[in-house]
Formats: sequence, structure tokens, C-alpha cells
Amino acid sequence: MSKLVISTSVFQSQVADLLPCNNHQKSQLIHSLLNAYKLLPYFDEVLVFPYVKKTELVEFHSKAYTKLLINEKLNKMLPQDIDDPVVESKWNELIELAKNWNEKVDDHSTQEVQRFASREDLYEYYHSQLHTLEEDNDIGSSDVMGAYDETSTTDPCLSDDEKKEYNLEGDCPIFSYLPMHCQVITGATLNLLDHMSPTDRLIGINWDGGRHHAFKQKANGFCYVNDVVLLIQRLRKMKINKITYVDFDLHHGDGVEKAFQYSKQIQTISVHLYEPGFFPGTGSLLDSRKGKNVVNIPLKHGCDDSYLDLVASKIIGPLIKRHVPEVLIIECGGDGLLGDRFNEWQLTIRGLSQTIVNIMKSYPQAHIFLLGGGGYNNLLMSRFYTYLTWCVVKEFSNARQVNDLNQSDPFNICDGDDDSEQFILEHDLVEMYGEENYQYWIYEMEGSSWMKTLRNDNKVEDIVEIMKHYEL
Repeated sequence: MSKLVISTSVFQSQVADLLPCNNHQKSQLIHSLLNAYKLLPYFDEVLVFPYVKKTELVEFHSKAYTKLLINEKLNKMLPQDIDDPVVESKWNELIELAKNWNEKVDDHSTQEVQRFASREDLYEYYHSQLHTLEEDNDIGSSDVMGAYDETSTTDPCLSDDEKKEYNLEGDCPIFSYLPMHCQVITGATLNLLDHMSPTDRLIGINWDGGRHHAFKQKANGFCYVNDVVLLIQRLRKMKINKITYVDFDLHHGDGVEKAFQYSKQIQTISVHLYEPGFFPGTGSLLDSRKGKNVVNIPLKHGCDDSYLDLVASKIIGPLIKRHVPEVLIIECGGDGLLGDRFNEWQLTIRGLSQTIVNIMKSYPQAHIFLLGGGGYNNLLMSRFYTYLTWCVVKEFSNARQVNDLNQSDPFNICDGDDDSEQFILEHDLVEMYGEENYQYWIYEMEGSSWMKTLRNDNKVEDIVEIMKHYEL
């Protein structure tokens, strides 16, 4: 029997959206759409206030880097954010939309929990919850990441040399409430482990996780704390050794691979675009060590559903079967989808979701963790994670719940149903989808101006070469 657990809430989504590349929208759109499609009641547990202690971070990251990230003096509005009207406007946009929608809704039972009107209010809630946790769990404030080093005299304005050393510049700038962000988003992944048991198969989800680029002592690629590595480290402490990590992000999962490149028990599989000049520049076939557990599957421009399905069946599946994992971690990055701003691959929401679910079904005894990842069209990503969540609960919930899902299929996509009839369900942020005519499958509809067809540079011969490399 599977136990389904997800970490998501208004609080978590707003904290996640402090990350600049989320554009103050991505995670809130995902959470609101999950609610609109009434998927959360199908989970056995919904975690609403995740957090980690400082000791959990240093299980992978260096003490110096960790101390810098969780400097309590960064838990405030920083000057660059206070003075930026664009940032403030983006932060307020969804709050105003939700407020206006709620005022018009007659059925108050459908309303969302009230969003936090400011980042200061968000932090006040966070701080109050920390004190409650300290009292309930008999832990001191020095053990809680958000309250760690409160007496530090370190100037939160780092020198240029420090920013360079820890890569806290460029795509990884210091932003307001960075320590809170690190605590909550990392906790959203690690707290899933609290629900593992010897009798049930755990399927845990954190769509705000999957920060696969962060290194031991520096940030990288929009990632500050590598929750994937920390998750694996914790699993190993729990005496679970055989673990497979599969990464579907458009970008190479370099941070996770480097952390376990010499491990005989941890298998890392990364499917990614590999072209000259494309970030992070690693992940070639030659980077893999033949016969070991580091697996790179470098693909070219234009990868589509059928090609990825071939990669999964001919390479990924046999390699996982060879490793026989007790736990399977899947990074479900969506930046390879049709409609993403990178415009490099042409995967569909349904195609990528089906590939992920097929892998899950192939290993019924393994605990599974599904984590988020890249994806730079926020409206597209909310659709993807909502549909993938629906696929997961439909496939792995208990019989009664599955019957309920079949009877109230919100997507109604079977038997050749007309995609054009599938509109985004009414909810507090529905107006965000107005420019896309509120259509769920707008990026995959034949004849739609939003659908882009790319030339597929990937060949079957490439798969044959990769199979030979890994002796399949």
C-alpha cells in the first residue's frame, strides 16, 4: 500500500516565491491550481509548515557557507528589494487577484487561506511558528536554522570577494529573507522522511524542491541549498543504501552527481541537453565512468515525447533495474516542455508525466520522492505539476480514492476528447491564464499559435551509442 504525502501550503508557496527566478508567482500558481483541482484531499498527509535545523544543512554544506546563508540579519527586507518597484509590484499582483476573486465568490468554502500581504508578515508568521515548534519539541533556538546565530555581528552586505567565493551573485544573488527561504524549501523535502514506515511505500512530493545545482560550499544555477543531496544523506543515515536519482531537468544535475560520484550505492541518472555553451557545461557521455553509477544521457535540441520514451525504456529502465534501488528520487524539471522559455525541447505535459509515472510503476517496492526543478514559464509549470499530481494520485491512491477520481476526472482527456474544451477551472488566480484563453492544453493544441514545432536533432543511433557505453 502506498502512503501519499505532499508538502505545500500558501505559506510555503509564498516563501518559495521569494526566489528571484520564480518571479514571485511560480509556486503560488502551482499551489492554487492544486487546490482548484481538489487534489490535496487525496493525500494521506499535507505538510503546511516545513523547516530544517542548522545541523541538517551541514550534513552536506560547509559550515562557513551554511553560517553565511542562515545569518539571521538577512531575514529582513534588504535595500535592493525595498527600492525596486518592479519587485514590489510582482509581489502584490497575486495578492490583489486573489482578494478580488474571493470578494466575488459566493461560496466561501472555496476560498483559499488568506495570503500574507507583505514579506514582513510572512516572516512574522514563520518566526511565530518556530517558537511554537521549539516549545512543542523541546529544542532550543540555537538548533533551529531560522533562529541560528541571532547574535552574529556579521554585516549582511557581503564583500565582492565573499560573493565571488560563494557564488552569491549573478543568477544566485542574496535576496530578502534568504535564510527563511533556505529553511522552508529544504524542510519541505526533508520533512517528507518523517512519514516513512516499514509497512507502507512512501510517495512524497515537494514541487518546490529539486535544487540540484547547489554545491557543498557555493550556490549555483538558482540553487542555494541542495535538498536532493541532503535527502540522500538522510536516507543513508536511515540505513537505506541503494538509492537511484533520476533527473529530467533540461540542465545537467551537476550538484547531485558531484556529491556522489564515487559512491557505489548511489546511482545518479541525468537526462539533459548537452550543447556547447549550455549551462552548466557538464554531463557529456565521457563524463560518466563506465561500469560505475554515474550516468549521463546527453541529448540534443528538439527532444520530443517519443524520443524520451525510447530513452526511458531502452536506457533509464534497464539501468535502474541493474541497480535495484530501495528508494527512487525523481527530479521533475519542466524546462524541456513545449512552451518553456528555453524553447529547446518539445515534450508535452502528458508525455513527460506518463514517462515519470511509468518509471514509478516499474518499481512497486521502492519508496519514491518526486521533486520539482527548472521551468521558466510559470503558467505552464502550474499546469504540469497539477496534471502530474493528478496522475500520481490516480495511479497510487487507494481504491476508493481512485474511484472518486475516475468519476470526477477534471481533465476528461480520454477517448479522443477535444482539448479545446479543457479550460482552467475557476479559482482565485484564474485571471492569470486569461491571455492564454484559459485553455489547459494551449501549448499542445494543434493549430494553436502557442504551440511551437522544433526540429528534432536526436537520432536513434545516439541511443544505440549510449546503450553500448553502459553495456546495455
